[in-house]
Amino acid sequence: MALGQAAPEDAEGGSSASTYSSLKASIRAHQGLINPIIVTPNSDGKYVVIEGNTRVAIYRELAEEEAPGDWSKIAAIIHPGLAEEGEHAIRLQAHLVGPRPWRPFAKAKYLHDLYANQKLSITQILDFCGGTARRKEIEQYIAAYKDMTEHFLPLAAAAGAPPDYARFSSFVELQNIKPAITRAGHTVDEFAKWVFENRLAPQQLVRALPRILSNPEAKRQFFLHNAREAVKVLDQPAPNAVLGSASLEQLATALAVKIRQLNWPDVQAMKQDTGSPQTQSLMSCYDELKALGETLGTISDA
Repeated sequence: MALGQAAPEDAEGGSSASTYSSLKASIRAHQGLINPIIVTPNSDGKYVVIEGNTRVAIYRELAEEEAPGDWSKIAAIIHPGLAEEGEHAIRLQAHLVGPRPWRPFAKAKYLHDLYANQKLSITQILDFCGGTARRKEIEQYIAAYKDMTEHFLPLAAAAGAPPDYARFSSFVELQNIKPAITRAGHTVDEFAKWVFENRLAPQQLVRALPRILSNPEAKRQFFLHNAREAVKVLDQPAPNAVLGSASLEQLATALAVKIRQLNWPDVQAMKQDTGSPQTQSLMSCYDELKALGETLGTISDA
């Protein structure tokens, strides 16, 4: 396809600078693409890029730099007469469930646009993604994007700080504990401030907030310092407890036995109240075990 004008992908929605540079270096070295872009013909005879704007931008840069190779044409798959819904399906397949996933904030931005601006239903979006298994994830991403853009990004802008899209996962976690935060008398604005002040680093400590806010001493440490100091209070066993003297093997075995003894109503109750102390304790334990497993090489970060 003859190479025309194409806008680069959104700075938050496309590749990071390092990934962009790596992709450009690979295209320069191979003097072409491994994966063709996807386009659809317009009524004026030009083509609209559905998937691959970053690669088009790289081709244009290489042409301007007069790099060795022919950068006037680009390999493309042409979808004639592609309806708008077909465009959404291609982008979602490529970047939400496909081999080249967008970063979380970029996924959420696109999903929110489909839902809030394009007026697609959650069911329609799920159809594009290949089924209902991702419903909770998609709903959380849409809600998290709304919370982050309405409460966190204006806070960062007012402080003259660059937008930190890596904080998005904190707002995804917020969706699981929002009722507990509200019950404790706090708001999303306050949560955004805590994220901005780095009180919730590392971000998996967001899950511990309901327990922190319900414990007076932990809450005091949270506002004096951060969540890391607060969970130290929660991790202290009661004076009459024997847990502190138990070995790691004993604790792990006891926890495994307890989990196997859970019945279906117990699991459903925790699923319905993800902000409960029991659920949050289990998820905190899961985070620590996962991190340890990755360090030991027994769990891959897929």
